[in-house]
Amino acid sequence: MEPMPSSRSGVIGRLFVLASALLLLSAVVFVFYPRSNRRYHLLLLGVSKGRIKPMTAKFPPYRGNRMGGAAYVKKRLDQLVASFSGEPYSILSIGSEISGTADAYFSRGATTIEVLNRLKVDAMLVGNIEFTYGRQRLEELAGLAHFPFLSSNITAMGSDAPPPFLQKDQILSPGNGLKIGVVGLTPPQTPLLTSAGNVAGLRFLPPGRELVDRVKSLRARGVDLVVMLSLYDDERLTETEWAQIVAARPDVLVMVDFEVDPPAPLEKDGIIIKTVSGYNQSKEIDQLDLELPAYGGRIAAWQGRRVPVFCDETAPDSGMEEYLRNHAGELEHLKAERVAEFAADYERQYEQECPIGDLVADAMRDLFQADVALMNSGGIQADVRTGPFTLADLFSVLPFDNQVVAMTLTGQDLLELLSVSASLKRGLLQISGGRYSFANRNTEDFDLKEVTIGNEPLDPARTYRVTTNSFLAEGGDGFWAFKRGKEVQYGPLQREAVRAYLTARSASAPIALATEGRILRE
Repeated sequence: MEPMPSSRSGVIGRLFVLASALLLLSAVVFVFYPRSNRRYHLLLLGVSKGRIKPMTAKFPPYRGNRMGGAAYVKKRLDQLVASFSGEPYSILSIGSEISGTADAYFSRGATTIEVLNRLKVDAMLVGNIEFTYGRQRLEELAGLAHFPFLSSNITAMGSDAPPPFLQKDQILSPGNGLKIGVVGLTPPQTPLLTSAGNVAGLRFLPPGRELVDRVKSLRARGVDLVVMLSLYDDERLTETEWAQIVAARPDVLVMVDFEVDPPAPLEKDGIIIKTVSGYNQSKEIDQLDLELPAYGGRIAAWQGRRVPVFCDETAPDSGMEEYLRNHAGELEHLKAERVAEFAADYERQYEQECPIGDLVADAMRDLFQADVALMNSGGIQADVRTGPFTLADLFSVLPFDNQVVAMTLTGQDLLELLSVSASLKRGLLQISGGRYSFANRNTEDFDLKEVTIGNEPLDPARTYRVTTNSFLAEGGDGFWAFKRGKEVQYGPLQREAVRAYLTARSASAPIALATEGRILRE
């Protein structure tokens, strides 16, 4: 074989050197040339409590505005997505979605799941409210959903694996090469917040080693960002639980905040915390805009906002509206079932004794034959009108799926609870089986004056059997002394207890209500 001419071999050699130089230059440019950050938008839903139709807001900053509802949320989501101009985004729900209204109740959550499908939700945390209809129904709803139900801390009894209708995590690919890992933390106290039969065969673990391993697993699979969904709020998150979350090191932690006006996003121990109002009920969409480094690493910048859903500022989504209209016809005959009849109109009250509050507290005390019953005024969501009172009316008055809870408290505990009530920071506690008086100049200047239980002055040293609802039993609205309760006993849904009480009372004549001087404000 003849040798290659030297001129030809020289050309090839020079081309090889040039190609190597170009490859080296490309590598240097790739490593050192600055690239712009990647923008990513996180849209958060949840705590709608099954509210798929508009409502009138009762508290600042939205008081008096008609807001929310699935058709208007859909339109607002579409507007937000359009404003991103093609930048990647995800729509996540922190749960508390499938129960709380007549529409949700009579479809046993199916209506809400279909709404979330139409909103194109990417994943949903399973919260305690999702177990309202029981484990089997939740499994059925998971089959209807076009998105995964997430929980990293629920396992089947005797196993480290979740039940088949739950996923421990999810990896989303929203675009621009991003991979987003999502993990969910179901409230570990869920077995105390729902009937035992609803969670049979399941374990609810506190955040621990499993959570650390779950986030590590997502990192190992190459995600750019880990978002952790939870229903924790800052006041009820223990130091131990926070330490375990910090050990897992998600990039973003979503929490709830039981303030009408929750705080802005903040960074704590290297984690961006975004809060959603526990009173959302579809009135807002929470948005978190993030800038992620092109080559990985810590979040470069973030900005959050709450996007109100005002019904008078936009037309509803026609497709969603048509679905709701067609669906409503199927449920009207159920919602129209007569429960009782009232002799007059009665208005709910937030800062004084309320005849509706007296009625609800009486029903709870009667159920367990307790010494005293306490009901939060904020749990009463509608007035009562003269004439027939239907099942739909009952759901309007008591939309929350709280259980009746009996417990033993000391007289000192009761004094603390009624002192918080006297502050009016969260409205009055309506009472049955007792009376109290107070003075209030403002929320920081108030005095609890006199308390009687039965016909006797309250004794701080003795114990009393008390009934309340499960929201208050967990320290809701800042009534922390309920959490000291002993011999705790869970009963039926508060709404069902009131329904039975009303049915018995209205058997012979329309019900007449009146305040009785149970609460006196000086």
